[in-house]
Amino acid sequence: MQTSPLLTQLMEALRCLPGVGPKSAQRMAFTLLQRDRSGGMRLAQALT
Repeated sequence: MQTSPLLTQLMEALRCLPGVGPKSAQRMAFTLLQRDRSGGMRLAQALT
């Protein structure tokens, strides 16, 4: 399955977290994309 460059970038960023491997990062990225936009915005604000 081919993924978009932005999705790949998100998965690589998530893999920097301790204990997060490639499959976990992929699951997290897909979960973030399936949720409403406000949840992702809250996460982004918390990280900055």
